[in-house]
Amino acid sequence: MICIDDLNDWTGFLGGHPGALTPHMDALAKRGRNFANAHCTIPVCSCSRVSVMSGVAATTHGSYEIGPSYQQLPALKDVPTIQRYFKDHGYLTLAGGKVLHQDFSGRLAGAVDRSLGRKRSPRTKKPMSRPADWSAAWDWGAYPAKDAEMADVQLAEKAARALQEEFEKPFFMSVGFFRPHVPLFVPPKWFELYEEKTLKLPKNPISDLEDLPKNFLGINDYALAPTHIEVVENGKQRSLTHAYLASVSFVDHCVGTVLEALKSSPHADNTLIVLWSDHGF
Repeated sequence: MICIDDLNDWTGFLGGHPGALTPHMDALAKRGRNFANAHCTIPVCSCSRVSVMSGVAATTHGSYEIGPSYQQLPALKDVPTIQRYFKDHGYLTLAGGKVLHQDFSGRLAGAVDRSLGRKRSPRTKKPMSRPADWSAAWDWGAYPAKDAEMADVQLAEKAARALQEEFEKPFFMSVGFFRPHVPLFVPPKWFELYEEKTLKLPKNPISDLEDLPKNFLGINDYALAPTHIEVVENGKQRSLTHAYLASVSFVDHCVGTVLEALKSSPHADNTLIVLWSDHGF
């Protein structure tokens, strides 16, 4: 199972952006079944992942924002994660990266036989592309210099090494990549795949919010993310679009590392691959 944080339909096979370069995910989609009309229960990292890992809808588990964690939700007190379910049915479980929004600690710790780690990629100390008054999470740019410094690359390589092993029983591996979640920092080579000046920008109709109730619109007052208007007024739409596409191509490379390792592994002919995103962007 491969999960990707904040990936929308900007992939080659889904066609959300005409310039998106995602050869590895495209190849996987070509030989498998893809779902272009799938919907998450709640478009927020934590609760969407809780729903996937538990099989319980947000209307039942009660999480609608970043937190509480799986372990803190009373409705899930006796509900096993999918990792626990596989383990209880004879599988070796491995997990790394951002699978749940939080980690497999406390009562969930026993669900995973082997951790693949959960590191964080480096960030700049000062704003790189964002206005100074924006949240530090909303920054982007060509950083760091090398792929090897990125947590997602380290995770992909660790998963790839694990796949070369001969396991004594069937396995369930969960690999969670952080990009294209903000901040959109990836090495320069991924930005160089795209020509920023000629990128097609997404359409954002002025009337897009007119059918929403006023009390719902009020939620925006508490958001850390800049609004579309703020992005445009600060002249950042093109460079932010560039950074998102670069991040998508970067994570596609990480997916490819895992898929290529599986292809050359002893498990190539008897392993199912499920790739999903927690919500769009």
